[in-house]
Amino acid sequence: MAEPRFDWESGIDALAPHLTGTKRVGLQVPEGLRPRALEIVARLAQLCDAEVLLWGEPTFGACDLADRPLSEVGVDALVHLGHLPMPYHTDCHAVPVHFVPVQHTGALELPRKSIKQLREMLPKSVGVVTTAQHLQLLDELQTCLAEEGFASAVGEGGPRLAAPGQLLGCSSAAARALNVDGYVYLGTGVFHPLTVALSTGKPVACLDPHSGVVTEAKADRFLRQRYAAISAANGAQRWAVMFSTQIGQERLTLAERLAEELRTSNREAFLIGGIHQSETQLAGLGVDAAVITACPRVAIEDGPTWSIPLLTVPELQILLGKRESEPYPFDEFP
Repeated sequence: MAEPRFDWESGIDALAPHLTGTKRVGLQVPEGLRPRALEIVARLAQLCDAEVLLWGEPTFGACDLADRPLSEVGVDALVHLGHLPMPYHTDCHAVPVHFVPVQHTGALELPRKSIKQLREMLPKSVGVVTTAQHLQLLDELQTCLAEEGFASAVGEGGPRLAAPGQLLGCSSAAARALNVDGYVYLGTGVFHPLTVALSTGKPVACLDPHSGVVTEAKADRFLRQRYAAISAANGAQRWAVMFSTQIGQERLTLAERLAEELRTSNREAFLIGGIHQSETQLAGLGVDAAVITACPRVAIEDGPTWSIPLLTVPELQILLGKRESEPYPFDEFP
């Protein structure tokens, strides 16, 4: 199978006229494009005749913009690759932000073996969801599914979503909006389809658009890890309540409320903020456990590697007896 190809060039080329007159441009690229980052810098600098400042921090999504820190060093605009804007905070940018799509350029792969697997895994009524780089393939996928007897639908999302059918790690609203019996996730990785499985309680088939390979998003192992983390945190006395300063992830009011609830339950609680959250921010503080009010991905993907329990907001609410433990409550942003 050929290496998947993602087109960023056409977006950069189309953007160049909108950067006329800029002298200093900030650039963010997602982790998957970092090997091409310097090539992108050179092309952008040539097209807009400006100094390009590459943001060195990780870039996890449209919730994770570098407009404010880069505005402090005089950038005229920020170019953000690979994610779609979050409509609800587009009026909060410190400098003009240009979102450049990065799309999978290959054809959709759906071999007969994969169709057979979908038939075995899913009912006939399915919702179709995906991430930003594969949205342009949804119509083709729905046509293929219809030819195989599936009734498929694409849901409208909430204020964090820029397009129907779009999934974010913090929002599966486009899936939950549908009255269907199962889902097809078009994309790679396990985190996004897992959010759908957890938030809906329905089967989710993962279709890799590059290879046509079909797998199932199984939540069993994940749930064991999460409930084990809640149990391990039960005896913790000193807590870090972690929040992000990024506009798309900032929930300081919620963090303050959680800290007060922990104190009311005779535990210590300290508010700790930053752009991105990691265990190194807690080094030397002597905390026994932490709860994250920023991106839930940190707890779900990184949490098992931490030396202390790291909980999401609803997991802490379970521990404090403020909500039921089942069905498992995924932490979704409104």
